[in-house]
Amino acid sequence: MKKSLKLNIDKELFEKAISYALINSTNITALIESYFKSLNISNKRLNILDLIEGLEKPNLSQYGNLKEYYYQDKLNS
Repeated sequence: MKKSLKLNIDKELFEKAISYALINSTNITALIESYFKSLNISNKRLNILDLIEGLEKPNLSQYGNLKEYYYQDKLNS
């Protein structure tokens, strides 16, 4: 379902947007929809597990066997 939207935009900016749309074989509506989608608007709040899952995975091999270091440290304490 589509909804209509009335915008008040600077005339010069509107003309540039029309030119851009024509050059890129699209229209103003598609440009605005694309921009809104790029904002990644969501009502869903991520929980901490979702946030952690999205983090870049570290390369831990440079630190050796962390599990062994942990147990070794526990023995020496």
